[in-house]
Amino acid sequence: MESEREWDGWKGEHLSVEILYAYAGIAQQILIENDNRYVLVDCGDGTLRDLRDRNFDMTRLSGILITHGHFDHVGGLHALLGSLRMIVRRDPLRIIAPAGCHQLSQIVRGFLNCYGDSLPFEIERIAAMSREAIELDAFSVEPFPVVHCGSLASGEIFDQIPAMGYRITADGETVAVTGDTGMCEDVKDLVRDVDLALIEATFYDDQTVPMDVLERVHLNESLANKLGQTAKDYRLVHRIRRR
Repeated sequence: MESEREWDGWKGEHLSVEILYAYAGIAQQILIENDNRYVLVDCGDGTLRDLRDRNFDMTRLSGILITHGHFDHVGGLHALLGSLRMIVRRDPLRIIAPAGCHQLSQIVRGFLNCYGDSLPFEIERIAAMSREAIELDAFSVEPFPVVHCGSLASGEIFDQIPAMGYRITADGETVAVTGDTGMCEDVKDLVRDVDLALIEATFYDDQTVPMDVLERVHLNESLANKLGQTAKDYRLVHRIRRR
């Protein structure tokens, strides 16, 4: 498995995956399809643009899975909600996120404060609980808690935040998305034996990264590749962008 296989799409027997964008500290948005229904995993800056560039039919969106509340994973949500309002979506929009994800709460609250009196659809927030499956149209979503702390480029590490990886299953086929994570037992369980694992690999192996960062904040490509070998297939995502 080559470590640079981030950007190509994947198609199984029932599920297909398109990585719209996934660079660390910029944005991540991943689109998963089954039988012409879609779930969006994370909603970073530019999500609306990425979907519109693909002529995506917004009425086919079953729901949004948020792995955690950092800006590069939720920064495009306000614009996406605005577009769904503009096209007069009628079906409820379900947003699954870790319990205690206060960034998501603030974004949704702010949007409703601006447009709640003219919103043609209901925003249904669902708290993701460890290993408790959630049915989402044709998909079954199983959340796995992962270890992720905020950090700064200066090296400061903050407290752990609510963060989830997800298994998305349809017709017996499963895709796992780790979200941002350090190495932990739950992320090992998350990716083991799935048909496709999308594994964050923020750091390159030629970077010197302290062990506490790899355990509490982000993985490097060696750790991500080791995880990926426990799945049937995998891709590395959420890399640092290099020119």
